[in-house]
Amino acid sequence: MSTYYTPQSKTLALLPKFTGFLSLLGSTFIFQDVVFHKNFHRVYHRLVLGLSCSDIMASIVNILSTWPIPEGSAGVYLASGTTQTCTAQGFFNELGNLATPLYNASLCAYYVLVIRNSWAEDRIKSRAEPIMHIMPMTIALTIAVLGLPFDLYNNSGWLCWIAPYPAGCSGDECERGEHANIFRWVHYAIIWSAILFVTGGMGSIWWKVRVQETREMNEEAARRGSKSKKVAIQAALFVGALYLTWLFTTQITRIYQITTGTNNFVLLVLMAIFFPLQGFFNCLIYLRPRYLRCKSRNPDAPLRRLLILCLHHESHPIHGQTLQRRPRGGDPDGEGGRCETEEERRRRRSSTASFYSMGNSKMRRSSGGESSGGDDASDINTVNAIVSVSDYNKDRDPVEDRDTLRAVEESDAGEEEASEASDGPTQEMVEADDKWKEEPPKEES
Repeated sequence: MSTYYTPQSKTLALLPKFTGFLSLLGSTFIFQDVVFHKNFHRVYHRLVLGLSCSDIMASIVNILSTWPIPEGSAGVYLASGTTQTCTAQGFFNELGNLATPLYNASLCAYYVLVIRNSWAEDRIKSRAEPIMHIMPMTIALTIAVLGLPFDLYNNSGWLCWIAPYPAGCSGDECERGEHANIFRWVHYAIIWSAILFVTGGMGSIWWKVRVQETREMNEEAARRGSKSKKVAIQAALFVGALYLTWLFTTQITRIYQITTGTNNFVLLVLMAIFFPLQGFFNCLIYLRPRYLRCKSRNPDAPLRRLLILCLHHESHPIHGQTLQRRPRGGDPDGEGGRCETEEERRRRRSSTASFYSMGNSKMRRSSGGESSGGDDASDINTVNAIVSVSDYNKDRDPVEDRDTLRAVEESDAGEEEASEASDGPTQEMVEADDKWKEEPPKEES
């Protein structure tokens, strides 16, 4: 005789499979984008990679939903597992769903160090990053492992998690999971602590950016303040994804259960929709800077084309001549002419570097007395080279702050900027090069 399942049980069993699949796609995209394009040299990318790995575990658990629950469980649609499969699902459920918000806290701490404390990338890497990885994995793994000897992982509705068995039992009445309520409160305490931490961190970031905007600043400080504001927006979006994911899980739904002693089907549906979606939200936020860059380079492109472009790394051939930001043969704002190709960019960087190498060698000869005193043209060239290098050093941002802010402001394209900063001249050097070429030194009569 076939078992009857209510529409509510079918809804709660099927919904997480779809939302969990979207989350798995988002987290997998971030994983492959960081790993396959070797974006390991930034702390930001390594933290996002850890966040995505933990969310991949949680997404797979949500896709499985009721399948690992022991077959024959009353009222559970599609239950076809055993006690062992339920224990395995509960273990990875606890591991992934604890590590994910704790990695969000680590990411928030990174933003606080960058924006509020103005820490350089190397300083964060050596002094803070190890803690940012050790804390989430240690806490999550400890709690998840402790659940095994206490037989905590049982059917909790639409998946296996910390729950007593049989449902509603207490103390010696339980066959499994008699300490489930204690461990649930430990779980909630960790989640709420992470949420409170990121709330306080975002508050400090907001205050720092607000002070920068209201303070009277010079042009250089204003430029840095604009970068900080962009980074703060990106940080706020990650925190918003955390709130949206856990709002119906650990706050509204659980508070309703505690105060009324019953479940509300509408709240359970909202939990089944939003709880598995954090990986999907994180992917949208991760792609946001890339989408904005594609839109600025291709203002007339349709939305579909922009979405296709932002899904491909900037080194992909699909970007074609839009790889380079600086236009050639057009105005400086990029509204005319064509974008230079990668080969043209490499040649320009090489010629500009050669120019500054020539200027530095002339300065060395002049200081060492090797140049002839009557060669006025050589002296003028040396002076021009000194002025160009001086203007470059005067106008550029501090290296540490610039690189660190750029790492999170441009997200996935940070490696391209770092390459230009270390292996070739910056935009200020290019402009000085163009000015030197257009106005060659005049010889005195």
